Amino acid sequence: MTLEKHNRYIPQATTATIGLVLSILCGFLFTSSAYADQGICLNTTKQVARQYSLPQYLLGSIALTESGRWDKSLKTKVAWPWTVTSGGKGEYFQNKNAAIAHVRKLKNAGVTNIDVGCMQINLWYHPDAFASLSDAFDPKTNVQYAAKFLSNLKSQWGSWREAVRRYHSADLSRGHAYEQRVTQNKSDLRTTSYATMQPAHRALNSKSHNRKTPELVQAERAKAKAEAAAWRKRKLAEYMARKAARNDG
Repeated sequence: MTLEKHNRYIPQATTATIGLVLSILCGFLFTSSAYADQGICLNTTKQVARQYSLPQYLLGSIALTESGRWDKSLKTKVAWPWTVTSGGKGEYFQNKNAAIAHVRKLKNAGVTNIDVGCMQINLWYHPDAFASLSDAFDPKTNVQYAAKFLSNLKSQWGSWREAVRRYHSADLSRGHAYEQRVTQNKSDLRTTSYATMQPAHRALNSKSHNRKTPELVQAERAKAKAEAAAWRKRKLAEYMARKAARNDG
């Protein structure tokens, strides 16, 4: 290989290496973010249930029924905060911004029957529930509204079972079928602890099972990014050293 060819070769190889490293970095950052999101809904339902004196597992079992999806890495069902449903099955988005963008797209297309967030609050039937779409997808705000709505239904209809049915539908048959699904999810929650359901989330926040503050999440992501950048720099230096050694030989 001539020196001219060698000079052309190094940038190409280096670019490929950088691309690979960046792909690994992006995958790491997304995975960390996704793991943090896995526990948000269920942990929020625990906090809000205590705040509003609701029966244990009630909000969590409804969240699993409304926005639950199977997580392959955890081998269990988790409630997903960035869920949007507009007829048919729910759609699960990577993050809050993507979910908001999808809702805006649906609204621009004239769609009005839209369920959002952990508890899948319907924006048509509950037009005054949230001040903005950002609030609608805020897990705590979303779950708090569901708690208030359920409490009102319980006061109106006399039992939590009837409240659960009418949370979904005033149609008796549909409400009964829904309540059965909620009961099954409640049974699953009773036999599976929150800690074992979300080990990745626990590992990221081992000192607390509460939702992280935005500042803490931002600090952790910045740290992860800095560590990845240092790793990338080290790997590139090792690569260039190996190339130089081969050329000297």
